[in-house]
Amino acid sequence: MRLSYLITVYNKRPDLPHLLESLYKQKGLEDVEVDFVFSDDFSNDGSVAFLKACQEKDPRIIIIENEENRGPTHRINQAAKRAQGDYFIALDSDDYLPENASALFLKTIESCDVDLVFGQTKRGPFPPPAIKDSPHIDIHKDALGFTAEKKIVHMGFISSKTLWHEAGGADERLFIQDQSLPLRLSAKATKLAYVSDVVYWLKPKTEESLSANRIQQHHDRFFSALYQFQLGKMSNKARLALLNQMISACWKLSRDTNKLAYLSPSFANYLLFKLCNLPPSANRLMAYANKMSKLDGVRRPS
Repeated sequence: MRLSYLITVYNKRPDLPHLLESLYKQKGLEDVEVDFVFSDDFSNDGSVAFLKACQEKDPRIIIIENEENRGPTHRINQAAKRAQGDYFIALDSDDYLPENASALFLKTIESCDVDLVFGQTKRGPFPPPAIKDSPHIDIHKDALGFTAEKKIVHMGFISSKTLWHEAGGADERLFIQDQSLPLRLSAKATKLAYVSDVVYWLKPKTEESLSANRIQQHHDRFFSALYQFQLGKMSNKARLALLNQMISACWKLSRDTNKLAYLSPSFANYLLFKLCNLPPSANRLMAYANKMSKLDGVRRPS
């Protein structure tokens, strides 16, 4: 068995030592071949030089250098194309795994006969605590319905290589990868397992974090849900959950940008859906999409 860690990098030189330390401390992988695929998004802070110095000591490290900044969606897909593993664990380069996370992921994949496993995430300082022994694990046959309803929009999962490629990886029409990946993977999975414990730790938020750009977050969440919704062929649970994500993204955008947000149509649509399950019309959704597509301060991959 072979496991690949897919890691996006952009100006994370101070964080890379913690990330690598957390990966090197993974327990229970004695019979597993491992590689670390770093896809750099044209960093200018010495991140690549640091990784090259590490690569001299560890040939399992693969570095993909690029000559333009295109965003984490492109880079995570780029890493997946180079990875040799049977299974992928995707990470941002300023995050880290508990020491027993990888082994638990692989054990769950095998014991539950699934090709996708999610778990809880949390922000906190390094080093992260280990996952508790024998955490509760649920199996969900409506994988897309569960993922959309749970609003899983983060890393902290393992996917089989086969599932990743069937799903097409992250949606390259969007800038942020962790919005579209959970939806696209779960839409192709026959079932998934969910670990009720923290399996993935995020660095405390800073002003430089992508997640600090709330407008980008609302934009990418809306379109991740819309693109999946437009494909059809899903349960009613998934359909309603995707609608909820779109309506919620529109309302939160209005709340964050409009002082009179509570008088806006987006708030009325939000309430109608929450209280009565009454979705906006197709024309209204397209009007929201048109508004989202014209937002300033949002990066859109070419």
